[in-house]
This record gives sequence, C-alpha cells and structure tokens, in this order.
Amino acid sequence: MLSNLRTRLDAKPLIAALAPLLLALATATVTVAYYEVHGPTLHTLMLLSLVWLYLQSRRGAPLAIDRLTYVLSGIFLFYTLIAILSAGRTGFNTDALDRLEHFSYFLAGVFLIPFLVAIRVRPVWFWPAIALTALFSGLYAFWEMQFLSAAFERTYGIDYRAAGSKGKQIPFGDIAALAAVLSALGACVMFDSRRLWSVLLFGAAIFGLYASIASGTRGAWLVFPTALVVIGVYLLRQYPTHRRGIFIALTALLVVGGLGVLQSEQIRTRIAVAVSEARSYSPGVVVRSGDALGERFEMWRAARMAYQEHPWLGIGVGQLNAYFKQAADHQLISPAIIAFNNSEGHTHAHNDYIHALATRGLLGLTSLLLLYLVPLGVFARTAITGTGAEQRALGYAGILTMLAYMQFSLTDSILLMRITAGFFVLLCCWLLALCLSQTETTSP
Repeated sequence: MLSNLRTRLDAKPLIAALAPLLLALATATVTVAYYEVHGPTLHTLMLLSLVWLYLQSRRGAPLAIDRLTYVLSGIFLFYTLIAILSAGRTGFNTDALDRLEHFSYFLAGVFLIPFLVAIRVRPVWFWPAIALTALFSGLYAFWEMQFLSAAFERTYGIDYRAAGSKGKQIPFGDIAALAAVLSALGACVMFDSRRLWSVLLFGAAIFGLYASIASGTRGAWLVFPTALVVIGVYLLRQYPTHRRGIFIALTALLVVGGLGVLQSEQIRTRIAVAVSEARSYSPGVVVRSGDALGERFEMWRAARMAYQEHPWLGIGVGQLNAYFKQAADHQLISPAIIAFNNSEGHTHAHNDYIHALATRGLLGLTSLLLLYLVPLGVFARTAITGTGAEQRALGYAGILTMLAYMQFSLTDSILLMRITAGFFVLLCCWLLALCLSQTETTSP
C-alpha cells in the first residue's frame, strides 16, 4: 500500500509537464518583469530540475540521455569550477564571494541540461516565447520613451535610453536584439506551414528591433548583420531553387537597413560618438570620464596587465575593481576608471574574454571558449544534419544565440550580469535539449 501511495504521489510527471511553461514564462518576461516574474520562474525551474533528478535517482532508473549530454553538463561544471578555484586563490574574500554568485546560473545549467533532455522537452513553446520576449521588449521601450524620456532629458541634458524593468540599457538592448533576430528566423521557418504565425513572429521582430535601437546599445547592433547571414544560409538551404530571389531579397533588406541607419539621428549620433572616441583615444590619464570607448580601452589595458601577473588562474574572481584602483593610484590607467559610479569604479573589464583572462587566467578563458564553442558545434550539427526544416531551424536558432553572445562579450562582460547570464543559460540549455531530444527521436 505504501508503494502504491508513493507511485500516486510521484511528482516527476507534474514537474515534466510544468517545465515547458516555466521555460516559456521565464523567457518571455526577462526584460519587462525581471524581478516580479522572470527571476522567480527561472529559479523555480532550476530547483525543480534538481528535485526531478533526485526523484529519478531514488528510483534507480538510468537517465534517458546520451554521452554528449554529459559532456555539455561537464562544460558548464568546468566553467563554474575554474571560477571557484580562482576565487580560492584570494581566500574567498567578500568581493570573490559576491562575484561567485553570478556563476550559480552556470552551476544550475549542469543539472538543467540533463533534466530537459530526459523529459524530452518539445519545441512547441519556444517560438511563441521568443516572440513574446521581442514584443514585450518593444512595448516596454515604447512606454519608456513616451513617458520617461522627456523628464530625464530635461533633468540631465542627455538622450534617454530604454533600459527595461531592470534599468540596465546594455543587457536590455542585447536581449531585445537577440529576441528580434530569433523571431525573424522563426517567421522564415513558419512561412510555408503556419502563415499567421509567420506574420506574428515578423511583427514581434520589429518590436524587438525598436527596443534594441531605443536602448542605444551599440554592441547589440553587431548581431544584425550576423543574423542576416545565418538566416540567409537557412533560407538558401531550405529553398535551393529560389537562390536568386533570396539573394535579391537579402540585398534589398541590407540596403533598406543601411538607409534606416542613415535616417535615424539616434543611431547616427551613437556611431559618430564611437568613431570619435576611438580616434581620440590615447593610453593613460588623459581619458576623460564618460568616454565610453576610451574607458573600455583603458580597462582592457589594465586587465591585460593583471593577466600578465597571474597567467594561469588570474588575479581572482571579483578582484579586478581593486586592481583598477591600484593601477589608477600608480597613474598606470586613467582615474576615470575609478571615478565611475560615484567613485565606486568599474568592477569588470567590459569584455568577457579579457575579463576571464584577467580574473581566471588561461584556464578561465579556456572554460569560456568551451562554453561557447562546444554548444555551437552541437547547433551546427543539427542545422546541417537535421531531418526536417523545423528541426534544422532549432540548430540555426542555437547558432544565432551563441554567435550573438560571443559578439556581446566583445564589448561588455555580459556573462557577469545576472540578467544576461541567466538568459544565456536558459536559452542555451533549452535549445540544446531541443536539438538533442529531436535527434534522439528521429534517429533510427
């Protein structure tokens, strides 16, 4: 009788049924309800994955996953362990422990991947969730620009930039741009089979594009030409008899996009400022506060010096802020680096690769490259060998996600921000599980 009752109370089917809804809800609300919905939902999903795996182990049944799934989980674990080792070399001081919290998402990814693969999550929720991410981001940006920008510009005398519910322009613009290009890919995927969904996804992409532009996040805009190439490759493979028309359409889109850039005063201004800052940069104390590129160049230079001092494990997680202050005190870098944020100073190098080298050394950079390149290889394999258009599209969606984050990492330490780190783990694990589950389903 006790065993029968335990079987009836088995929570595994309920957790497996809830997982797709939690994935979609966390994805859709990341920019508009970060604290209210996204965070609690994502943390609940991660907790339930642990509960499900524990219940599975209690039954003594092996997980229905392959060796590649374990390899992917191991990469997330390696990325986390290197950060812990690097923090340990400083004795786990307060700054190290504070920064280690950002790696908790990647530790959760260790368990999230096998959980999602084992329950054989299906793709039906993915495209609507991405469309809602782009749509909600655009609506939120429109609300900000209509009701907050005027008062802000009168008070501070500078242009207002949409920042989402978390109040951070760069991650908001990055996520909106990624959601926009993924929605555009989804529109292409569903053009033949579900025309209404295709139209809705394309409309959502427009909203995401607007949100990214309104954020003024220049690094995010790098993803648009990349997306044009990736989506173009998908269309050329999907419609090989219409190559000429596809080339013409993509060229026209590129021309229209270029004209749009020329017509947008905000984009022209942001690009002109970047060019001016790059041309006027001179290493050292001459860099002024507010010179975004100049400050980045100075931080990259200081981070390189930190790496040279400790090449294998870096100076330690969370220690770069103190290193910046020490370098500025010795007039090795501009004091603008430590004048930032009311003299609190910058805490990261605004580049994931350089930051990894400085704080976690060569081992840290290796773990970061594995985190990007191995999933990218899985997605590329799915895109090439997938048996159907929708299955291949999941591979292309993964390629877009990885390339976007690899580009975002060039201009900011995007994996050190809770919102973008959590969103990366969410999308990466979800798409990996979709690709691996679909591959197992269609394999002879």
